[in-house]
Amino acid sequence: MRYLTFIVMLCFAVTVSAQSVEQFRRGLLNSTEDGGSVVVIEGEGVSDAILAVEAQRRSKEVSGFRVVIFSDNGQYAGDNADAVLQEFKALYPRINAYLVYESPYFKVSVGDCLSMEEAQILMAKILVNYPKAFPRRESIALEALTAPLTPVVEPVDSLAIAPIMEVSSL
Repeated sequence: MRYLTFIVMLCFAVTVSAQSVEQFRRGLLNSTEDGGSVVVIEGEGVSDAILAVEAQRRSKEVSGFRVVIFSDNGQYAGDNADAVLQEFKALYPRINAYLVYESPYFKVSVGDCLSMEEAQILMAKILVNYPKAFPRRESIALEALTAPLTPVVEPVDSLAIAPIMEVSSL
């Protein structure tokens, strides 16, 4: 009887990702052929954990980290934040940067890091230009993580191109 219950539970566990918890429980109750019954004993907090996982799966954001390079609430904080954002985009065109207003602060945060280690590596890279940078936990949009990087096209300085061949005078 235990083996039958195990096999039935295993079959339902494979399809549970597409079902709600209640549908799974009803399926267990109707799954035995010999008249036996299945009793589901759920530990404390399991239901909340399952709901949290399902909500996160449906969510379009994940928990991650960004590096804050500017935070101010002064009179010209909005203008200064925009200037810092434009400067950062010019220096690091392949790193996403975001300007956010969280009352009363204007903040510029950069990067889309899934771990603190990744944020620290990014911070070390930009500390030369932003010595007050610090990592911070933020929500990261899944689109930012899955979007392909746009190639950076460097402008060509025609004066810096060395001559291909020199013409010798006869």
